[in-house]
Amino acid sequence: MNSVWRSIFNDLKVGIGEVSSLTGVTQRQLRYWEEKGYIKPIKKDGIRKYTLGTLFCIVFIKGKLDQGYTLTSAVKKSKENQIKVKLLRKLFSDPNYQIKVTDLEHEYGQVHFGELQLIDGRKGDLTAIVDKDGTHYEFDEK
Repeated sequence: MNSVWRSIFNDLKVGIGEVSSLTGVTQRQLRYWEEKGYIKPIKKDGIRKYTLGTLFCIVFIKGKLDQGYTLTSAVKKSKENQIKVKLLRKLFSDPNYQIKVTDLEHEYGQVHFGELQLIDGRKGDLTAIVDKDGTHYEFDEK
């Protein structure tokens, strides 16, 4: 993430009223989630504000609650999702990967991971493909 986006992500703060309006989570619920330690506001002069990252977390938890999850399980899923996103960010920050969009309209593309060696010793190039058939992989053995 470049410095401008990092700055926006870290420095943008939204008030509790706006968060409530945007997400449909009442201010009372947000305060309860704070008490439980599920979300952390930034308080300045008694005013609660939330970072963009916390707003994403709130939206995710609300979505899981709407799907019928309990609050505890929704928060657990949220934490798992945050870790998955961090892992993907680390994975795709490798400058050797080549990402190619093959169809803008349908959001299809390919990720070329480069040369890999399998456990059985075979070597080849691995490419992940997202297309009309879903996600699949091609291993071009050398």
